[in-house]
Amino acid sequence: MTRDDAESRSYVNHLLSEHRRLHGLLRQARSAIVGNGVRKSAAECTTILREVRDELQRHFAEEEGGGCLAEAVSRCPALSAEARSVEAQHPGLLVRLETLLNQVATAEPTAECRVETLREFDELLRELHAHEAAENGILRRGFGTNVVDDDETEIVFLSEA
Repeated sequence: MTRDDAESRSYVNHLLSEHRRLHGLLRQARSAIVGNGVRKSAAECTTILREVRDELQRHFAEEEGGGCLAEAVSRCPALSAEARSVEAQHPGLLVRLETLLNQVATAEPTAECRVETLREFDELLRELHAHEAAENGILRRGFGTNVVDDDETEIVFLSEA
């Protein structure tokens, strides 16, 4: 393995690790919203959604501050516009999450509200999935490598949710 290959793998592994951590938080958030047989309080749902928001803010700030996407662009400048487009999605994703968080904190504890919250959360998951897929595409082309997890399957953003 060349030094460049090892460095590329390091960037990809870092991003995969970040995504795995975020996936875990999103699973916890969805589980709290659904309740899984145990009714979670609005406070519990709000707490985990705040953790998701904080993690996303940190993740996005890292990307915008010269993280993996910037390194991919430095290796393949033709990806510059695509990377800017992906980064431009960050504020909207955070606003959607903040809106959902406020909705959970103030919603009536009814089944209808829970169903609506879940619908909106799942829509946010779809947006995050598309965002992550775009990131993975940039990394795949910028580093010339597949973006895969340890079990050699491509990371997906809670498609089973």
